[in-house]
Amino acid sequence: TITLHPNSNRGTENNNPNNFDANGNLSNLDNIGNLNWHYNNTLSKLTKQNKTTEYYVYDHQGNRVRTVIETNDQIQSQRNYLPSLDISTNQTNTLHIGTHILSEQTKDSAQTRYQLSSHLQTNALELNDQAQVISYEHYYPYGGTAIIASKDKTQAQQKRYRYTGKERDDSSGLYYYGARYLAPWLTRWISPDSAGSVNGLNLYVYVGNNPLKYIDPTGHIFTIPWDDFVFILNKHLSTKKLNLWVGENHEEVEGGKIILDLNGSFWEDRNLIFEETNHTKAEPLSSWSSGAPYLQFTTLNSRKLREMVRSVHELSKRRKSYAFAANDWKDLALDYVELKRQGLTGESDFLLGAAHLLFHKLHTYAKQSGMDEKSFPAYWNFEPDTSIALISKQTLDNFPMSLSKDLRGKEEYGLWVHNKDGLVENSILILGQKHVIKDIFGDLATKIPQDLHLLTPPSRSTASLPVRTKRCVIL
Repeated sequence: TITLHPNSNRGTENNNPNNFDANGNLSNLDNIGNLNWHYNNTLSKLTKQNKTTEYYVYDHQGNRVRTVIETNDQIQSQRNYLPSLDISTNQTNTLHIGTHILSEQTKDSAQTRYQLSSHLQTNALELNDQAQVISYEHYYPYGGTAIIASKDKTQAQQKRYRYTGKERDDSSGLYYYGARYLAPWLTRWISPDSAGSVNGLNLYVYVGNNPLKYIDPTGHIFTIPWDDFVFILNKHLSTKKLNLWVGENHEEVEGGKIILDLNGSFWEDRNLIFEETNHTKAEPLSSWSSGAPYLQFTTLNSRKLREMVRSVHELSKRRKSYAFAANDWKDLALDYVELKRQGLTGESDFLLGAAHLLFHKLHTYAKQSGMDEKSFPAYWNFEPDTSIALISKQTLDNFPMSLSKDLRGKEEYGLWVHNKDGLVENSILILGQKHVIKDIFGDLATKIPQDLHLLTPPSRSTASLPVRTKRCVIL
């Protein structure tokens, strides 16, 4: 093991081989204390050199729900975390709204604290309810405090949510990100990436060593806002072609809603291509009048579903629309040839069942129905070098079958995007072959696990693009 020499930047031998456990988790923080870990690589407790112990409790999803600090076997303080709220015995309540921490109330001083964040969601400035400055903090690139200014030391110490909007534990100085803890003075995570070496051989590196540009909201896959997603796609479309394949549950509204949200987001008009398995051939549509495949799978009893189908139908009247997946997905290559013969040109938005984007081989029903093997996943076999997939979180959460995929030796990369409404529960998973999605999103795209049940959920915090940063100037 190599570490840095204390008097230079030369590599030298690590004289403490017991710094990590068998899973690669850091077991000792120099001059702070010892770390203990659960079997699932969540931090269990920190025992400091002054005999103070901090315990961490997690729920079944691995989210931290409680911290307890003990000294001499006596509880000194504890903090419980609820959705959008955390409460501690030192009488501090913190309210989280959306991606921002809007207020922090301390009953002892009857003070409300409003935290204003930067483009990295870092809380730099605090104001009281009279818009007077309580504290200002400037950070080093990896989250260490460079400058902090306030009226007194006590007020500065009350601030817990700091770098990239994450909580900094007072006892250790570690930032809690959900999946992992970040040590700002080490500029590294203290546990390895559970996805392995998909993003490089260094399993502890933070945001590819580019903390001024990116954030890692959970310690895993990136999440970006809708506006940045559209900006990136338009930039790509200015020089290259791109097809968007929207996967859906035919009895839910999410897929159609993505199609509607995409409408008007791009500079050029795009084709609409619908899964129409009851057609005898792929062909142009005067409009999406049949409402298939919805009429095939549902009675459209849902008012929201009826409204969505009606809206997509109206949109199809204004766009060049086509049907494909003829004869229940009998021959995707023939569909492509037929659409080209019928005049299909330019970029297209597809709407189809999510199974045809998620599976990479025929499942039992597909085999029984005689479906074309190339229809799984369809976007890998229909202009594959210019196609990516979009699937809503709700569709993934409610998907009835196993999501373990056989990638046939290829790699699939992706990221999360907040939907147009900005709600994390309406986020969209973006998927694509490595060379395609990396060309569009660069380092924002990371390798997707073969079992999608292991996929890290989207974060309320988002990685922002510097070119789109809106700066706030305090006068």
